[in-house]
Amino acid sequence: MMNEYYNSLMIMRNEMLGLNAIQQFITNSQFGIAIFRTTDMVLMDANQTWLNRLDEPYNNKSFSIGKPINEIITGWKGSAFEKVWNIALQTEEGVNLPEYRHSSMKKGISYWNISLTPIFQGDKLLYIVETTFDVTEAVVNRNKVSSQNAQLSKQYQHFETVVENMSDALFVVYSDYSIVALNQEAHLVRFFFNDFKYNSPPVNIRYYDSEDNEISYNDLPIFKIIKGDIYKAFRVTVVTQEDTHHFSISGRPVYDNLNNTYFSIISIRDMTNQVNNDYYILKLEKEKKEYLERVIEIKDNFLTLISHEFKTPLTVIMTAIQAMELFCGNELSDKAKRYINTIKQNSLRQFRLVSNLLDITRGTADQIRLNKRIIDIVSLTRLITESVKIYAAQKELNVSFVSNVTEKMICIDDEKYERILLNILSNAIKFTPRGKSVQVELTVEKGFVNLAVKDEGVGIPKDKIDVIFERFGQVDNSLSRQAEGSGIGLFLVKMFVESMGGTISVKSKPFHGTTFFVRLPDTPGTIHAKEVRCDEGENRKIIDLMNIEFSDIYFSK
Repeated sequence: MMNEYYNSLMIMRNEMLGLNAIQQFITNSQFGIAIFRTTDMVLMDANQTWLNRLDEPYNNKSFSIGKPINEIITGWKGSAFEKVWNIALQTEEGVNLPEYRHSSMKKGISYWNISLTPIFQGDKLLYIVETTFDVTEAVVNRNKVSSQNAQLSKQYQHFETVVENMSDALFVVYSDYSIVALNQEAHLVRFFFNDFKYNSPPVNIRYYDSEDNEISYNDLPIFKIIKGDIYKAFRVTVVTQEDTHHFSISGRPVYDNLNNTYFSIISIRDMTNQVNNDYYILKLEKEKKEYLERVIEIKDNFLTLISHEFKTPLTVIMTAIQAMELFCGNELSDKAKRYINTIKQNSLRQFRLVSNLLDITRGTADQIRLNKRIIDIVSLTRLITESVKIYAAQKELNVSFVSNVTEKMICIDDEKYERILLNILSNAIKFTPRGKSVQVELTVEKGFVNLAVKDEGVGIPKDKIDVIFERFGQVDNSLSRQAEGSGIGLFLVKMFVESMGGTISVKSKPFHGTTFFVRLPDTPGTIHAKEVRCDEGENRKIIDLMNIEFSDIYFSK
């Protein structure tokens, strides 16, 4: 029986060899398969899958078959692959090398599962079959996931560090009002809001908004954020029995795929120190303002007192001068008359300065009183213009007046209007060279009366235009030495114009003249307003005002 069985087995073996079964297996296998002779480790046969991992030209069968393994494998010497082969040869047992890292010159790094299987004939090791399987994609993906996990872990550690060291308290609040305090600050702040327990207001704690309006506990922003509202830097003042705290609350809901609120992120910043500092600064500013107001009030009172003290002796001096001119005028020598005129002019200058200081003091205290009367603005402007010709003639200046209407009744404070026009005309005469012209133009349009005073004088530099309307503002000009002033005339003019609801502006170019524009509202008279006519008495008053206003002009003799 044994002989028959052996003979049958040999017949089957010969049939398999005849069918070239081993060759077909190598060719058709999805794994890389190679057969090596153990005596010299020469490659006997291999499929293309196995050859694909080799560098050129050994990835071609015609260059590899018959070559020793150390010649066709890149980096063989000293590699883990060489050590595994030595183990297989020495132990004559199968060896597995999982995820062998293979480096080729063209393809770079790849990973392979390699198995070495010994083939014996009797007791003699003749061949070793090497089976390989490319696991590069699996290893790379696993390493990538591992790297990503490590990176995520590192980022999470950084996030924890940042959150823990933030000065803001951070919370995650779920729709059932359960909370997660993300940092130490959150554990300190949650007490002031009773751990966000809805419908459970804390005892003896009150909440207020930035306008000091009380907020009920359930209406706090933290609960409205949970319900879907968005808040940014909403200030809440928390008043306990012990002290007061100020918090800035910001937050927004986070939605799930169904657009339902999944949870809310809330940030609460303690602003107590900042708010207290702001209150302190505001208190200091308020005290400073009150102190400055007291100082200004004392200063204004002092100026008013001094001005009145100056005005009394000036009135006596001017009355004495008028008496001397009236009773002794014919008896005075020419030299005495010149001295009298000098005293008179300088007394008028001081009287003008004192009057201006008093008006400025009233103006800064908003105490300018308007005495409005109905008057023909055209006749009044013409009368003022004609009156100044006596001064203009001394400089050979041509002063003219034009108007687009013959008469215009307007309700106005005529005394202040006279001072406005006389001040502007005095400036025009001061700074206009001999032989030039000064023109006064009055135009009436819808709702406004426009006054323009044009001269051909030295002009005003562009950077000094705004200065002339400031208190004590003066333009340094070598051509103005014949005229002295305090620098408060135009400041007062601007104050008068604005008190009557008007505006004043100036247009000028150095050495090409200056034009002042005054725009006043065309205010109709009321039943209580008194109508005034420009008669001889009005003319006398204008001359007196003109003498005062022109008192700081010196003419060459």
